[in-house]
Amino acid sequence: MSIIEHALKKSRTSEQANRPRRTGGDALERTQPVATIDPELRIVPLSVRIDSSLCRERRLLLDARDESDSATVAAYRMLRTRLLQRARAKDWRVIAVTSAGPNDGKTLTALNLALSMARDKSREIVLLDLDMRNPSVCRVLDVQPRHELRDYLEGGEHLRELFFSVGSDNLLIAGSTRPTQHASELLASPRFEELLRSLRQGAVDPVVLIDLPPVLLTDDALVVAPKVDAVLLVVSEGVTSRAEFAKALDVLSEFPIIGVALNRAAETAPGYDYSYNFNAD
Repeated sequence: MSIIEHALKKSRTSEQANRPRRTGGDALERTQPVATIDPELRIVPLSVRIDSSLCRERRLLLDARDESDSATVAAYRMLRTRLLQRARAKDWRVIAVTSAGPNDGKTLTALNLALSMARDKSREIVLLDLDMRNPSVCRVLDVQPRHELRDYLEGGEHLRELFFSVGSDNLLIAGSTRPTQHASELLASPRFEELLRSLRQGAVDPVVLIDLPPVLLTDDALVVAPKVDAVLLVVSEGVTSRAEFAKALDVLSEFPIIGVALNRAAETAPGYDYSYNFNAD
C-alpha cells in the first residue's frame, strides 16, 4: 500500500468516526451579512510589501503571473479548489495545518495556500501562526508585526492591530517573532476562542488557516485540534518516514483530516515539486 493510499484509508476512517461531531470552528459560522459588520469591530490589515527577490529566494508565490512559477501556482490552485470544495460541503471554516515532523514544508505550504485562496476576493483569508515555539511566518515574510500574536494570547490588547497583509488586502496574517516554551498553555486559554469570535465579527466570511507545530514534537497541535474544523497534514517525500507518517495519522485519528499535502513529490509533472491528496466521500 502506498503512503497516499494509507493516508486515504486512515482519513476516511477518521471522518466516518467523527461525522456527527461539531467543533470549535463553529465560532466562525457566518451569522450576519457583510454589510452589517460593525465598523468598530472591523479588522483591516496593515498592507506591507515584500520584494520579489525575497519571494523568489523563499519560494513564496506572491505573484501568480510569474510564468516561471506557473506549474507550482497551478498545483496550489488545485489544492485550494479541492480544499474549499470540501470545506464548503462540510461547513468547515477553521483548518489547521500541521506535519509529522520538522522540515516538511508546512509553513511554506500554509503561506502559499493562503496566498492562493486570497486571490478569490469573495471572502477574507486569515493565516494565524500558532507554531509559537518556532514562529516562522513573519520570519519567512521578513515582516515585523505591529503587535505579536503571542502577546495577545498572553492577555494583551490591540487585537485589530495584530493583522497585516501581503499581496492582497483580503489576506489577514498574524504571527510572532519571539518563541515561547509556554505555547500549549497559551493555546488552551480562552483567548484563542476570543480570537475566533473576533474574526467572525470583524472579517468578511473568513476561512482561517492555522500553522501549528509538528504533531509528533509537542502537544500543541492536539490542544488546538478539538477547536478547529479539520486538519491538513503536510508530509514531504524523502523527509517524512512511513513510520512517522503512520504515527501522525494515528495521533490525529480522532479529528477530521481534510487532506494530505505531499511536498517534493517525485511522481509529479515536470516543474511540480508539490502534490496533494484528499479523502474521497
